[in-house]
Parts: sequence; structure tokens; C-alpha cells
Amino acid sequence: MTLSRFLALWLLLLGGAAARAGQARVTYVSGSTVYLDAGSDAGLAIGDRVEIVRDDTVLATIELMAVTGKRASGTLPEGVDAREGDLVRFAEKAPTASPEPTSLPAPSPARRDGASLHGRVGARWLLVQDRSGLGQDFSQPSLDLRLSGRTVAPTPLELELDLRPRRTYRTRLDGTSETLASNRVYQASAAWHPGGLRVAAGRQLSPSLGPVSLFDGLLAEYRHGRTGFGAFAGSEPDPEDWGYDPSTKDYGAYLDWSTAPESRTRTWLNLGALSSTTDGEINRDVIYAAARLSRSGFHGYVLQEVDYNRGWREEAEGSTLTRSGSYAALRWQGTRSFALHAGWDSRRNVRLYRDLVTPATDFDDAYRQGIWGGAEWRPRGKWLAALEGRDASGGTNGSADAWTVRMGALHRTRFDLDATVRGTTYSGPFVEGDLYAADVSAQLGRVRLGARGGLRDETGPFVDASAGSVTWFGTDLDVLVGRRAYLAVSWDRTEGEDEANDQLFLSASWRF
Repeated sequence: MTLSRFLALWLLLLGGAAARAGQARVTYVSGSTVYLDAGSDAGLAIGDRVEIVRDDTVLATIELMAVTGKRASGTLPEGVDAREGDLVRFAEKAPTASPEPTSLPAPSPARRDGASLHGRVGARWLLVQDRSGLGQDFSQPSLDLRLSGRTVAPTPLELELDLRPRRTYRTRLDGTSETLASNRVYQASAAWHPGGLRVAAGRQLSPSLGPVSLFDGLLAEYRHGRTGFGAFAGSEPDPEDWGYDPSTKDYGAYLDWSTAPESRTRTWLNLGALSSTTDGEINRDVIYAAARLSRSGFHGYVLQEVDYNRGWREEAEGSTLTRSGSYAALRWQGTRSFALHAGWDSRRNVRLYRDLVTPATDFDDAYRQGIWGGAEWRPRGKWLAALEGRDASGGTNGSADAWTVRMGALHRTRFDLDATVRGTTYSGPFVEGDLYAADVSAQLGRVRLGARGGLRDETGPFVDASAGSVTWFGTDLDVLVGRRAYLAVSWDRTEGEDEANDQLFLSASWRF
């Protein structure tokens, strides 16, 4: 049986949460979406339910909608005012072989003492020094301002602001230099939110907008109970510098529905339509649908986009309807320790956000598209053994079959020591290679220390032998000062024939 057939069968049969008791922190809040500093490495998975706590009061119980190795995110209930730095408690499953998740206590009402405007202010500095003689040196100081919430309680006026002004100083190979200034605006919107109605204007981000996600314009939505519908109109930011760009205009509407949070089978459905033009010409007309299901250890998410082609697009595509993007992620938790997962991704364009970029993350992004399936074993939440097969196709590096093995020791000793290793072997028509990576971290009171490293080696008809081998290693330090201040230091070195550089990143922020 070929790898693609094996994975296709896996995707049809399988679909999960290996949660354990533990703690994390809220690192970022964007509208109703909250982000955590813990992910699958800590035993979390899509569908897990976690508590957000402040001053020993449970503000909300949320379900995780997206999980990576060290990050996770979910959607806040209506009216809950979570803040960066809030404590997150993992849901602990009952000591039984049943995969049914344990219910968490009902959330206590969020406290509203005066204005609920919160956020962070900070500074960052990134320094990159080229050692290959083929690149450029640059340093990039920046400021960070994030505000979210009600401006004056109890008025229905809300504010979302995420600004990151920065300067970039570049030194070229010939010794000349340049200075670039930019003001990155990720969100800047005000909303009027009386009861179930919400009207927002400005740069905003919403998961209900399907392919658009981020846009500059006007959004109006109304929610009654578990049903909501809305309409939006605006333009898309420039993809290079995130500046205002009126050339691409978007218009659309959506409808979503969900079951009650305490339902045994938790379901969320979303249906929307979008029409887009560029400089007055047809850009794209698309219908999109998404569904999320969670029941008895099974968790699934499915997204489908279908383009309606007219004008020049119908001639180019050769048909009226085109399936333009599909995504599915399934997970099934068979026991407390064992889980199976599978997925399929054929989306053409996806915004990828990375806290840290290494040759390993470059590999995963390059082979994002395709079909995959795997198994994971976490006995007692202290050990990790995982196997994944992937039939990648359509990515920036073409097609390839890949097998990945992960092993690790988790939450060991009183220092909460995590140590994981990864090995990946891949081959395709134009490339063959191996990738090895390791990561270790420990908690010393309010200080988290980490180190990482790896090797990636490629061969192929279009890969120069001297440039096909890259190594990297790095370390990081995160410090929580009091309850509101965070300090972070990260250093990385990459070695290769055509790539050799050092990167230093410093960050300080105060949350309020």
C-alpha cells in the first residue's frame, strides 16, 4: 500500500485530547480569541476545555480550537474580560479508561470594576548578524502597544488596538546602509456593542470571515442565543507592509450556529459568502463553510471553500465552480494515553504566524499541503512517543512522502523538565533528506530556560551538495517579574554553506 493510500484510509477512519492537570498563562487576547503559552507539548489538543482564572476566580471555561507544539487558542464566551497574564488551568480527566472528558465547574461571573480596558506596552529589539558573506546585517528596535476592552464601563463602546512601530537598520555587503521606518498596524477598530448587536469599524480580525480574516472596513453582526449572522465590507491590507490598500475590496455575509457549551456533543457550524474585486475587476467570488464537532474523545474540524467563477475567471478555470481550498483535522482519544490523528490541507494561501523560525519550521511550512495521519502515546503524561506519515503535495518544494518520529520526557523532576527529540525522513521526485531536532526546557521558579538545536540534510538534482546541509542551535530565557512584567531573551545560530547567521532577540513588556 502506498503512503498516500494509507493516509487516505487513515483520514476516513480516524479523527482528542490528551490533557493533564497543569497551568499556563494567557499571552494574547484578540477580540473574542484568547491565546495560551502551552500546547500539545504540555498534553493539550483541539477540543480540550481549560479554565481561565484571575484572583482565584474562574472567569470562563473555553474549548481549544487550535493547538501547536507550544501554543493554543480558543474563543471566549460573550462578556468575559480575559487579560494577558491571566492563569490558565488545564482540565483534568477522571481516572478511568473512558475517553469522555470530565466537565469543569461553571464559570463565575467576570468582575467589572470600572473600565475594563487592558493590554500591554513594551519594547523589542532584533539583531541579525550575517557570517556567510552573502547576506546583510540588520537591527530592528520596535515598540509594542496593545489595548483591548471597554473604554468606559458600562458603556457599550469597545476598542481593539495593536500597534508595532519599528525601525530597521540594514548594512549591505558593499558597506552602505539604509534605514527604514514602518508602523505595523495589526488591529485598530472601535465597536458599538449594545446587547446582541455589534457594529465595528477599522482594521479588524474575525474567524467568521473565512478567506478574508483580516480587513479594513465595517462589520455588523447580531447574535441571539447560539445563532449569529453578520455582513462586512472593506478592503484588504497590503500583504507586504500591512499598509492601507484600497485596491482590493471585499463584500460578504455569514451565518453561524453552535450547541450549548454543556452539551455532550458540541457542534459549531459556519456558512458565508464573499465577493472580491481588485481595481474594479473581478478578483474572487467564494462560498465557504466550516464545521467543528466534539464528542466522547473525538474532535474534528472541517473547512471548505468553493469559488464561483465568472468573467475571466471562468475562462481561466474552465468551469463555473472550483473547489479552491479544503482543510480537515481529526483526532480521537482512545484512552487517557493513546490518541490517533489525521488531516488534509489543500488551501492555496494561508497566513502563517511563527514565534520562532528555524530550518525545522521552514520544512513544516514548505510541506504544509497534503494528507497526513499519525499516532501518539503519552503514558501517565510523563513520556511521549509519536509517529506521523505525510504525503505532501502542492507546496513550495513540490511533493514528498515524509515519516516523522517524536520521543520525549515531559514534566519531569521538580523543575518541570521537558525534553523532546524529532527525526524526519522525506523523499520526492526532486529532493531527499533527513531532519533531526531536539528541544529541552525547565522551570526555575519564575524563570523558564530552554535550549534547542537540529540538523537538516538534503540531496537532489536541484540541491547543491554543499548547500544541502544546515545546522542550528539556540537558547532562550523567559522571566515573569511580579504579576505584570515579562522579560525574554533568545539567541540562535544557523550554520550552512549559503546560510550562516546569528540572531538575538530581546523583549520587555508590562501587562495591565
